[in-house]
Amino acid sequence: MPLKSSESSSEEITREHCYETLNKYCACIEFQLDKEHCQGFHTSQLIGYTIEPNPDACDDPNAPTQKFALSFSTADVVVLGWRLETLAQKLCENELVTVRILPKRYAHVDRYKTFVASIKITLIAKE
Repeated sequence: MPLKSSESSSEEITREHCYETLNKYCACIEFQLDKEHCQGFHTSQLIGYTIEPNPDACDDPNAPTQKFALSFSTADVVVLGWRLETLAQKLCENELVTVRILPKRYAHVDRYKTFVASIKITLIAKE
């Protein structure tokens, strides 16, 4: 089944997108930290999420402006970037398949495009 491109503008410049969606229910979300490292979580493990201003952006004008935090039953995932509301929307619609980091130099090429600068995954220890 073909994946739906996240956004079409600036495709020639970046040649990648920071997320991919599918036009049907997605059972898993994959977070790609780089071309060789990724981790996926079943959507049924999602407990909740928040989008808020990145507290580090106050001290560093080049820091990503938003923080998208997802709580899964087995891990916490923090995504930093710009214009991350689209990720939350696709998550709520059960269409979000993949979230990936793109090089920071493309962050402001298209000021309307969702951009992921970093992903941090913290596994929850079994007790």
